[in-house]
Parts: sequence; C-alpha cells; structure tokens
Amino acid sequence: MLRTLKESLRSRIRQLWEQCDLFDQLEAAQPRSRPVERPVMHPAQPVRPTFEPTRIAMPPSAMGGTGLLDLPDVRTTRVRTPRTNPQDVALVAKLTAAHQYYNAKLFNGALRTVPIRISRRMKNRLGHYMAALPSEGIHPEIAISRRHIRRDPWDDVLHTLVHEMVHQWQDENGLPLDHGQYFRRKAREIGISARATRPAAPRNS
Repeated sequence: MLRTLKESLRSRIRQLWEQCDLFDQLEAAQPRSRPVERPVMHPAQPVRPTFEPTRIAMPPSAMGGTGLLDLPDVRTTRVRTPRTNPQDVALVAKLTAAHQYYNAKLFNGALRTVPIRISRRMKNRLGHYMAALPSEGIHPEIAISRRHIRRDPWDDVLHTLVHEMVHQWQDENGLPLDHGQYFRRKAREIGISARATRPAAPRNS
C-alpha cells in the first residue's frame, strides 16, 4: 500500500516537472516585446497638465438657462449712483448754473464741471461731495439735500453748494477731504465760513 502511494506520488511529480519544462520552452520560443520607452524629462522643464478646464457644467436654472460657466470670466459689479428725481430737474439746472457762476467768480474757473444731484434720502447732511472712484465706476458729484432746499432760504443752499465746491477743490488738488487747515484757508479766501455748518451766503452772491 505504501509502495503504491509512493509510486503514484513520484508519477505526479514527474508530470508536474514536464509541464514546467513545457512552459519554459513555450516562453523561450515566443518573441519578447520591447519595453515601452518613456521620455526623459529634464528637471528644469515644466510639466504641463494633460487637461485645461475652461467650462464648468452648472444647472441651467442657476446660470440663466445656459448651463455653462466660462472660466476665468470675472464680472465686475459696477456701483450705481442714485439718480435725481425727475421732479427736481429744474433745481438741478439752477444749481448747475450757480456752480458755473461761483467757479468763475471764486475759483477762477479752475474747477471741473461735475454733476449735481438732489438727494431725497439725505436727512442728516445739507450737502455732500463724492470723490471719483474709477475702479468702482463712480464719478465725482455734488449732492444737495432736498429737505435743505425746502426748509431753508436759497442763500443758505448756495452757501452749502460753495462749501461742497471747496471739497471739490481739495479733491482736484490732491488734498484730504476734511475741514482741516487747507479747507479753512480756502474758505476764508473765497469769503465763506470755515465752520462745517450753515452760516450766511457766499460773498457777493
């Protein structure tokens, strides 16, 4: 029994060895494929990405129906300056004419022509000069409170206009927009009060 088992085991081992030899012969007979040559990149040579994303798929409802968002498409938001009420156009015309008059009489015509706006929202100030912000699409302008025009004498409104023109003079000459020494000096020069309040009308008005 033991002898029969040994002979059977030897026979099985011999078959396995023959199969291994057969596989070795077949592998030796087949031609070997050449290895894939890979390009050698210089360390200093930049590696470019294999893709360049330019569009991102978005839901049509989120993109106004197009479903695509172009990159890099940076849209700047332009700040919208409030407009004068159509009912105040006549007042704007009067203040614009006054600006031209005082520019020639008090500032020797050195100031630029700027838009004048009547503000119906201005409650705590009589007037305001807004300096230009080109990066945000804001142009220089002078705003006068409509409440100020309705409640106070016209001479006081003209004084407020000249007050804001002094701020315009500061802006156009690269000076800080405040009520400091340059403002006070220019106010005394043209004959208005240097205080940031509403006194009498401008000189020779």
